Parts: sequence; C-alpha cells; structure tokens
Amino acid sequence: MRVIIYTGKGGVGKTSVAAATALRSAKMGHHTLIMSTDAAHSLSDSLEEQLSGEIQNIRENLDAIEVDILYEMEHRWQEIEKYLSDFLESQGFEGVSAKELAVLPGFELLSALFYIWDFYNNETYDVVIVDTAPTAETLRLLSFPDVSEWYMDKLYKLMKNMIRVARVTVGKVMNAPLPSNAFLKDMDMIRDRIVVIKQVLLDPEVTSVRFVVNPERMVINETKRAYTYMCLYDMTVEALVVNRLIPEDRGNVQPEKMAEQENYMRIIHEAFDPLAILPAYQMSTELVGQGKLDEMADMIFGDSDPTRIFSTEKPMEIFSEGNEDILAVKLPFSEKGEVELYKASDDVLIIQVGHYKRSVTLPYALMKSDRMRAEFRDGRLLVRFWQSGKDGR
Repeated sequence: MRVIIYTGKGGVGKTSVAAATALRSAKMGHHTLIMSTDAAHSLSDSLEEQLSGEIQNIRENLDAIEVDILYEMEHRWQEIEKYLSDFLESQGFEGVSAKELAVLPGFELLSALFYIWDFYNNETYDVVIVDTAPTAETLRLLSFPDVSEWYMDKLYKLMKNMIRVARVTVGKVMNAPLPSNAFLKDMDMIRDRIVVIKQVLLDPEVTSVRFVVNPERMVINETKRAYTYMCLYDMTVEALVVNRLIPEDRGNVQPEKMAEQENYMRIIHEAFDPLAILPAYQMSTELVGQGKLDEMADMIFGDSDPTRIFSTEKPMEIFSEGNEDILAVKLPFSEKGEVELYKASDDVLIIQVGHYKRSVTLPYALMKSDRMRAEFRDGRLLVRFWQSGKDGR
C-alpha cells in the first residue's frame, strides 16, 4: 500500500492537489481512497460530491471519506464514548452535551490513523491520499503515534492496575462509574495498533509527505519550519507542489510580478533541492469539479504515475565512526540554539526543536555507551555515543 500525505499552510490549495492526485491515481488503475482529516472539510466542494464520515465510491477505483469524529465515536469507539458519557452524566451533564463533551482532543487524529491501519492490515487499497488540516494539525497527526506510544507504555499500565484495585474498594461507594472491561479492551487495542501505525508512517517505501506551497514569502518560510519538524519526527518528505504559479505566456501580467515569482522559485529551489519540485499553474476558471482537477493533474504529473516514490531518504540514521556510534538527525532550517537534547531515561533520548519534541528510543548498543556528546553541523544534529572497548582498547 502507498500512503501520500499532503500538507502545507492553510489556503495554499492542498485539497485541490490531493484530489487531483487521487483522481489521476484511480484513472491509472490504482484502487485509491482519498481521506480528509481537516475538521473544516472542503473535499466535498472540490470533488463536487456529497461526502460524509462513511467511505463511499465516487468514481471507478476511487473512494472518499471526510473523517467525522462524532460518527467515529458512535461506530468505532462505542465503549470509550459510553464510559465518558456515563461519567459526565454522573457529574451533572446530561444528554447531548455529555455526548459532545466525550469527544476528546486527539480521537479525530487517532481515527484517521486507524483507518490507515485498517487499510494496511487488510490490503484494502493500493493508494491512500490524505488531505490534511493546515501544518500545525498535520504535525499533531504525525506525532500522535510517538506521543501516545509513550503514554501507553508509561501511564496506561499504572492506570489499568489502579482501576482494578478501585473496583473492589472505593468503586463500591463511588457515584461515578469506573471503566468497564470492554473499555480497557479498547485501550489495549489502541496500544497494539499504535505500534503498527508508527511502523507504517516511518516506512519510506509506504508513506511519504508532500508539501503544497505557493510562491509567497510567508508560505515558503512556514514550509521550511514544517520541513524541519517532519525531519524531527523521521517522516520522509519527497516532493513540493508549487501551486498557483502564473504561466509565462499569460498576457497582461506585469513584468515585476513575473520577476517576483522567478525570485521565489529560486528561493524554493535553493532551500529544498534535491526534493522533487512539481509546478501547478493558475487556471483561468475556478478549480472545482473533477474535470478541472484532471487538468490540474496533467499540469503536475503529465503522463507519469502520481503515486511514484520520488525519494526514500530518511531524516534519521545511525552509523559508526571509529569507537563512536552516531545518531544523525536531519534538521534543516534550524539553528543550534533552537535545539535541545536530554535523556529522559537510559533508553529514551528527547530532542526538542521549538515547541515540538520527539522521544527517540535508543537501541541497546547506544544505551550502554560510556558517554554522549552532541554537535550541530550542516543542518544535522549529530549525537555521538562513545563506547570503551569497541576499538579493542
């Protein structure tokens, strides 16, 4: 299965590019699904199809869904929704308000990831195109397995044991309900699937990220920052779609505007080469409907397969130099002073860039190192682990 995640600053045209990719993928014979994870869905408008929280077919080889958290809570997370609603009602909330409050932050992201798990595990689709929310929400989506895996390992086991004790002690006199066995079973299922989801997202032969960018300074700068954070989470970024370019042969365009666009294209190439840069030009009519999206796919991909893998370069690698093992993390567009590094435990290294942090589980060989030092060189964080005796001394 191939997973392509489109992201970028709000308003750059992610939905149109994602929909055009999905339509062209289906046309080339790939069994394709396009999934919107943006709470403010616009995929229906782009495709001119009435979509919902259920998967539906819209063309030969093409299905679509707009993830709806209320639908997910009713159909996928029934035991969790039931417990949370019962608990809130016991605290004075009633009816619909309790049900709505039971929609916890994060479950929308988790539902989207679990769809990917379902499709991967059951080999349902050849290609899954993910049309995401603006960049910050996409980073939450992609970091979710890393964060929730830590939660499950460190806190959930403790919570589970406390619940079992509470059932035979204070649970007999509490007015608030305790989680049922079915609730705990759902939580165990979440924990097990998160491990697989993380493997799928980090496999460059399966999953890759494509940025959609406009030739504008603010958009380019935000894309640079997002690229850094994608590298922090070890996601493979393979391409940029530069959307809304003005064609050189379009009349009545001021020379200053074309010169400005050429300057921004130079900046994009200098910043992101050797990533694939795919141009998409402004169309004279509104970009709505499958016919117009097919035209956009022609501009971006020509006759080539839109699902092909442009790059499998990983942002994180481990290698040896002499008696040192080196963990190298690609962090482009960041400065040494922005990066913080510390060990949470013997086997967990925390890397933080700005407001985003990643916990890296160290392999056994690095856990047993005698000392560790770090340096920042050429846009890469190099964490050096020295081991006495590795070189025979």
